Amino acid sequence: MSEADDLALARWEVATLTGRLRWVEDERDAAVRDRDRNVELVTALRRSRSYRLGRALVDLARDPVRTGPALAGQACRRLRRRPPAKPRRKPPAGPVPARVYVAVGLDHPASHALIRALRQRILVDGDHLPVVVTDQPALRGLQVPGVVLEYLPDPRTWSRHDPGADWEALLAGRIAQLCRDHRACRAVVVDPRDPPSLARLLEPPTY
Repeated sequence: MSEADDLALARWEVATLTGRLRWVEDERDAAVRDRDRNVELVTALRRSRSYRLGRALVDLARDPVRTGPALAGQACRRLRRRPPAKPRRKPPAGPVPARVYVAVGLDHPASHALIRALRQRILVDGDHLPVVVTDQPALRGLQVPGVVLEYLPDPRTWSRHDPGADWEALLAGRIAQLCRDHRACRAVVVDPRDPPSLARLLEPPTY
């Protein structure tokens, strides 16, 4: 294991963490916007007919003798006009969370072996959707059932395309976008010198 390989892996891990943190910050900002929107909805609700009905029920609880007959008559008129309620259907189960695998620097056989192991992994335990970031041209455009492949040019190819560009910044941006698109719960970097086997992929995550 060379020092250059260790340094490259560390840079990829930092870029992956940066992308993941960007998505977390976006989710936080979205939560703040949702909170503000909920405040607006509560304000609108207080002005609505439903809120007025709730206030009437409170009045009924406070003074049932005076308020009860009027409310009963209104409720009967609403029930006569209301169509029969349809049975509720159970909501469909939500999609499984995604997990991003940054698999750059692997050669052709190792890349295919990783995709095959991930495919077998979800057949054994489909607890997540694998999203694989690969710089292997042979995998570009490949369709694998149950696995999402995202092609990213390797640093050398990207430097020819855009000299002076920061490839790690490109990786961080792509990780943030994938986490946003697929609601990823984790993002991990695959060491190209030691890609995981099926047995290791089935082990519970340690972080």
